[in-house]
Amino acid sequence: MEKDKIFENIQENIAIENFRTIHKKHERTKRILQSTLTVMICCLSITGIVFANDISTKLYDNFFMTGRGMETAMNEGYIEDTNMDYENANTTVENIETGEIIEDVETKIKVSEFVMDDFNLSITFDVELSEKAKELVTADEIWKFNFPDLVISDENNIVLYCPSGIRYEEFSKEKNLGLDYNEAMDKKMYIGSGVNIIPVQREGNHVKVIYNIYTGGDSHYPKSKTLTIDMTKINISQNEQASMGEEEITLTGDWHFDVAVPEKMYNRQSVVYTQTDTTNEKYQVESATLYDTGMEITAKVQTEPLPELPEFLEHDFYDSLPEDDPLRNQDMLGYISWKERQTDEYKEYHKKINELTDITVYLTNENGEKFTLIQGPNENGSVGVNEEGILTFKGMFDLTKYNQAETVIVHFEYNNQTEEVVLKKGDE
Repeated sequence: MEKDKIFENIQENIAIENFRTIHKKHERTKRILQSTLTVMICCLSITGIVFANDISTKLYDNFFMTGRGMETAMNEGYIEDTNMDYENANTTVENIETGEIIEDVETKIKVSEFVMDDFNLSITFDVELSEKAKELVTADEIWKFNFPDLVISDENNIVLYCPSGIRYEEFSKEKNLGLDYNEAMDKKMYIGSGVNIIPVQREGNHVKVIYNIYTGGDSHYPKSKTLTIDMTKINISQNEQASMGEEEITLTGDWHFDVAVPEKMYNRQSVVYTQTDTTNEKYQVESATLYDTGMEITAKVQTEPLPELPEFLEHDFYDSLPEDDPLRNQDMLGYISWKERQTDEYKEYHKKINELTDITVYLTNENGEKFTLIQGPNENGSVGVNEEGILTFKGMFDLTKYNQAETVIVHFEYNNQTEEVVLKKGDE
């Protein structure tokens, strides 16, 4: 079909006035399903789930909202109460909506407790506001609370958390590290981290906020002995609906302090398990590693190859356009991708993908106890199928070093079948 005819057909189906409206309702998409598609099935919860029948016996019941594995470790003592003094800074408080400014306001910050392992760094920050700050905001009026330029590094200048590449480069210049963002990532001097921020206490002059910081992909946190906290701003909103970055009150100061990491965290060790048996040779566990706060499993299953992606003339037409063609724009791409998803061919293709990636995995130990995927602030439980028909699963389960066993069984429920792989414990 000629280029002009294809474009004419597109225009007949949607008025140009609706073009931008429809695109706003759909995220910018690239061609979302390719022959090497990997589908992510994520178990994500920022609220956490209580698993225990009798939580009264627990000191930490889903304390950081990071799931049962972390909870188990903390109740076995894998948490640090710092008992540190506050770091005090003379700050300026500004309400950007009203223009009101208060100078010379004392604001104190400390880390009250934290947990650190290979994948998680969960911290409770305790902030004490002065009486003078109450002229603009009181603790019980606060809904949103965060540190927009917070940087957490260690004794080797490895940055464990930084909100952006731009902020990293500012920090690098401040500390004379001599690295830009890309260099730091390549040299593993900057760990890419996600964060979940939860204000957990607002009373009197105190605000406590949890920073659940976590790695992504195959990244691991180093075995740091000291955490260094650097920040110059606190953003606050009295509006429950405000998004991060839209806070109306800013406290500006300078907080810099160190937090000692206990030996149980920086000297942490993992335990490797190896496969010894399987009920079906198509099911293989590639790796199994037990940590203080969970067990990571990577497994592969032989299944059917991915179906071929249906051909869509409009998308092929778009892909054929030169980079500088006026028709090659995000409005056009968004509309074409949206239209593709409405077709019977795409719906059938997507149904097949869902069937190929519909797998349930859980663990049991030699006592018959069941362990499921950890539900916390970060994505967990990914499933991908390649064009050769190899399904890859990776997930972190709530079995920990504190309830470990000599034998672990990995259970797979897939294609109306149940299969098992037996793992044996190795040395730490």
